[in-house]
Amino acid sequence: MQLKPSIVVGALMLGAAATAHAQMTIYGLVDMSYGKSIADDQANLKADIHSGGDDGSNQGNSTTRVGIKGSTDVGSGVKANFKFETGGITSSGEVNPGGAFFARQAWLGLSGAFGEVRVGRQDSVPFQTMIDYDFNGASNGVSALGYTGVGPWARGRQSRSVQYIAPTFVAGLSAQAGVVVKGNSTVPGAKDVLSAGVKYGTGPFSAAVTFQTKSTSTSKDFAAVAGTWDFKIAKVVLGYADGGKVSAGGTGAGPSVGAMTTLAGINIGVLAAQNTDSGAKSKAAEVFVNKEIFKSTYAYGEVGQFKPNGGVSGTGYAAGVIFVF
Repeated sequence: MQLKPSIVVGALMLGAAATAHAQMTIYGLVDMSYGKSIADDQANLKADIHSGGDDGSNQGNSTTRVGIKGSTDVGSGVKANFKFETGGITSSGEVNPGGAFFARQAWLGLSGAFGEVRVGRQDSVPFQTMIDYDFNGASNGVSALGYTGVGPWARGRQSRSVQYIAPTFVAGLSAQAGVVVKGNSTVPGAKDVLSAGVKYGTGPFSAAVTFQTKSTSTSKDFAAVAGTWDFKIAKVVLGYADGGKVSAGGTGAGPSVGAMTTLAGINIGVLAAQNTDSGAKSKAAEVFVNKEIFKSTYAYGEVGQFKPNGGVSGTGYAAGVIFVF
């Protein structure tokens, strides 16, 4: 059956109206830099021009990516929300080579007076709760907290995750919880993973605590705590993460510390961390500077060093520009 032009035009108009109603947004981040990661230095590689998506998103400060998100009022004070975000985009234009296209985010959720529920691939509860306590945003190439394995945010993205974000009942207090069921997992000893995080901030003070259960019978639970205090002349952060004994399948434990100040509009900071576990003893530190040079455009520089006990040390650095849209 051939559709009349008027019917086709009407259908297109309805589709356009529905799209507008969904309030969809295309967003992203582009990180272009010159330098090399700590891992590059350990492998005796030379500095190069990089996208933040190179080498499994292990270059520069942030991951180059593009995403689409939207929110629609579905009635009774409830909104339907979604987000799809690509994996790292490399210098050659590939998206997360060899991996999923929407590797960073792919979830659907409902929100209202009850809070928000999300289902799909998303950042873990520990990551969402604790990432603000890394003043350099968990740098791809030189993260002291990442290389030592004691970042309070150190639990990555999860697929088939169900998360609940509670509404704000007390000013400055936020909380969320999550579960990843073992389902049909073929991983030996797979377990349901439960997680929770609570954050509180008022005035110059902020603190958070998070917990996540082990994913297999041979791994270990994870717990972390962190806090910041703004002294006006500088902001300091203290953290501690415990991923269990390495000898028993964990990731080790240890403290982290940092400070950041702003001079003439330039943010200057330092972070240091140490894994004290006998099976993963290591130390690392990073120094960084960044400044917004144009609207949504930031210039940055960073250098970091990692010293494992008995392993190969490495020094990484990057100077680059980040554009956020």
